[in-house]
Amino acid sequence: MTLQAFLAFVVSAAAIAAPWQEGVALQREGATLTYAGQPFAAVAVNKHELLAQYLVGLRGETGQDAEAARSAARRSLQGLRDIGVGVIRVRLSAFWPAEIEDTHLSEDPKVRQRAWAATDQMLDDCDEYGIRVVGTIAWHLGGWADLGHHSLREFFCDPHSAGRGLLRQWIADLVGRYAERDTILFWELTNEANLGADLGPQFAQDGVLQPKLERPAPHLVRGPVVRDGRNNYSSDELAALTRELCAQVKLLDREHLVGTGFSAPRPAAWHLWLGSIRRTGEMDWTVDSPQEQADYLRLVTPEGVDLVSLHAYDDRLADLWNLKLAAESIGVPVYIGEFGSSAGLYEGRVYDSPEAVEDLRLSLEGIAAMRIPLTLLWTWDEWGSPAHEPVLHPDTQPEVVQLLRQANAAAQGPAEAPVQPEQVLQALEALQTRIEALKPRQ
Repeated sequence: MTLQAFLAFVVSAAAIAAPWQEGVALQREGATLTYAGQPFAAVAVNKHELLAQYLVGLRGETGQDAEAARSAARRSLQGLRDIGVGVIRVRLSAFWPAEIEDTHLSEDPKVRQRAWAATDQMLDDCDEYGIRVVGTIAWHLGGWADLGHHSLREFFCDPHSAGRGLLRQWIADLVGRYAERDTILFWELTNEANLGADLGPQFAQDGVLQPKLERPAPHLVRGPVVRDGRNNYSSDELAALTRELCAQVKLLDREHLVGTGFSAPRPAAWHLWLGSIRRTGEMDWTVDSPQEQADYLRLVTPEGVDLVSLHAYDDRLADLWNLKLAAESIGVPVYIGEFGSSAGLYEGRVYDSPEAVEDLRLSLEGIAAMRIPLTLLWTWDEWGSPAHEPVLHPDTQPEVVQLLRQANAAAQGPAEAPVQPEQVLQALEALQTRIEALKPRQ
């Protein structure tokens, strides 16, 4: 097989939404995902703020039109249906601790009821447009430490801490409510929690939580909160918490799979962790070898986890391939929870840049070569501001929408003949060379 043939990325038929069936759940067979007995694959999107559009008005805020926000949400869902995309990744609570307290955790039972009704409506609308949800349970773990009014270290190390108790109750409420709901494709525990691990020496003074808030603190966090060096944790502590949370979700819901929600590990993740557990007080940024990358991935993927999450923007395709092989070696499939051209390289609206669009096209070829079953682009038709680029603006960036449509249709098409890992690596290195040539000179 020639390199050109191997990298062919041609779509011969129009994309269609995944044929979801009532009462059928995504399944894992070793390192393979299946749906209704067939291999599952899709290229889809994040719509992380979708629930926020349905919660408008619950906190008594002014200047926002609740019905306009929901109408915008439905237009976004319809746009995805029209191009055949049937999966979105959504955070299933408000973002900031004070916002969570004012909605799903409100002391007023009527407000809590309205918050759950808004969540029900969001999922009903997803059903109407044929879209399944990757639901992130606790987007920002630091927020749950703040809700408990104690440090992040106490949150991670003390299972009886107030924050851990609140999170356990939140999981019981959320997963218990939607355990039998087909709208959920799978549960995701958190968002990029691995990127906060093993950084104690670097943030010895203030810890890894944001010490200064851009908006008035009462809107975001209600005191007292801890903003000092106690806000740190290690990767093995993260693994222990992941194991516990995963077990709780599975006690409540035996049908849906559970993913981590983590980013691709830092290039030096293994060395940073070794320094952390040895209490060296120093940061070792030595780049990990492929074997050390694999060892780190195993460390933060405890038994019980069904899906290994990677977030990748400017990551080398060969590193993603190594991580995929590492996950498969322990019998767990990989999905890419966030993916796109790097906002740090392309200024402004990222996909207004032709180079960024070509970067994305080549990167999606790499994803196809690796046969990663689910890739979720960041982010679709984002509502509100500031924008968290790279955003896919469907009204003004049709070429990116077409890339998404084509990539999703190709992923759902017939599987190609098996290829050797060496062929994949060769193809990825060739793509990487072309991607590097596109990047702006630094």
